[in-house]
Amino acid sequence: RGVGNMFNINQPYIPDFANPLGLLVHCHEKIEMQLETLERAAEALGSGDIRSLSRVFGAIDAAGKHFAMAGVKHTEDEEISLFPRLCEKGGAAGEDALAAMAELETQHRTAEQLHSQFDAFVATLPSDGSADRREVDCFSDLVAELTALYRPHIQLENTLIFPVAARVLPASEIQALGEEMRARRKDFLQRLEVLR
Repeated sequence: RGVGNMFNINQPYIPDFANPLGLLVHCHEKIEMQLETLERAAEALGSGDIRSLSRVFGAIDAAGKHFAMAGVKHTEDEEISLFPRLCEKGGAAGEDALAAMAELETQHRTAEQLHSQFDAFVATLPSDGSADRREVDCFSDLVAELTALYRPHIQLENTLIFPVAARVLPASEIQALGEEMRARRKDFLQRLEVLR
């Protein structure tokens, strides 16, 4: 996609692997959309409206699948491809970013644990409207924990890590980052090609 497509109001610009840092930000936007979906699901479950249960549980399932697939790839993009490059090439300009990366990796492990708890709980949550108040509250609490973890995490990466990477990494390293991100999604991209 060319730069001209960035401003086509009929087709929003979505970064691709040639702009891996932009693509990482776009991934964060998709994560935020999934978090908002889960928040709406928690509200719907709390309201007791059983008419929307199939839509609510469909949305919960879709969000879970997103975190289990795209979310895992995103974490690998950062920890395997981006963070090591920043450690090696960041120098003095990247010291703040380097200091933040250890905390970000700890938050990734916390997110993995929370997703595991969330998935296990959702698997036991009755989808027929018979969930009791304790179960609904537990669902809401898990969603609140996920959003409380992700939102500042995303903010730190978007405002510190990615801008520092854009400043200090040579173009060849950014290109290699994009190639590694594409390779991680090879199977998915091949399935998309088959569907076209």
